[in-house]
Amino acid sequence: MVLVNSEQLRPQSISPIYPPYHQGDYLEEYFYRRWNEENIKLDREYIDIFWTNIFCNAAFAGTSSPDLQSILNQSCVSSGKYFTVCQFDDGPFEDFPKDTVIFSAGGNREGPEIVPIPLICSPIPSSYIQPKDKTIFASFIGSRTHFIRNDMCKYLRDKSEYILDSGSWTPNVQMSDFEKFANITSSSKFGLAPRGYGRSSFRLYEIMQLGAVPVYISDIFYLPWCDELDWNDFCVLVDEDNLKDIDSILKSISDSDYQKLLDNGKKVYNEYFTLEGMFQNIVKRI
Repeated sequence: MVLVNSEQLRPQSISPIYPPYHQGDYLEEYFYRRWNEENIKLDREYIDIFWTNIFCNAAFAGTSSPDLQSILNQSCVSSGKYFTVCQFDDGPFEDFPKDTVIFSAGGNREGPEIVPIPLICSPIPSSYIQPKDKTIFASFIGSRTHFIRNDMCKYLRDKSEYILDSGSWTPNVQMSDFEKFANITSSSKFGLAPRGYGRSSFRLYEIMQLGAVPVYISDIFYLPWCDELDWNDFCVLVDEDNLKDIDSILKSISDSDYQKLLDNGKKVYNEYFTLEGMFQNIVKRI
């Protein structure tokens, strides 16, 4: 499906660049470009709307979005088979034909039609990915956008082996703040990745790039590609009920098990958690 009026339905982003190192296509744009390059023809039709750019552009500029529901109603038949790809936390907000699959990175929309995908962008520049001595046990650099983050900081704030900094991270984060995050995370054994407003975060996948083991902390786990991956092989999963035990959980991991987590993360990263990996994994599930 190619919806008309590409400028309206597939606009370029006018929002501040986030994360600040990102270059090129965002997730939905990347999928759209690669889909058309490959000229893939399947029974399930692609609803090729840039949901995130439309939503964020309107919020940033203070303008109204196009009436996407009317466009969908006019373009899709109720008995059709469709799919779409969406990055931002809450969307898409619209109603779709019953047999529609929504590949979603944000995690806040629920339903049997939702398939989790990683919340990712372009790779961290190689200059920031340098092997470093692990002088920090675990760290978190980010804003407190969910009670999980507040509780995590409360349980860990008196422990000297942890660095917790939630004072400087905003949607308009500066490159200097990212450099601080990269330096601290690269020097950490574990990178703390509590859920934020959405059920995932860029941080979860950035930690993997920066050579630390991610610790995903959430009340509801939102894990891409679980039909193929066991996240326990490369990530420490901590649910809400065990939040107060983070320190003991991490300290119970032996050096050999830690190394396995680190090595397994390196093995799966390119295939599953890059933009091209995201594209290939969606295509094979359509």
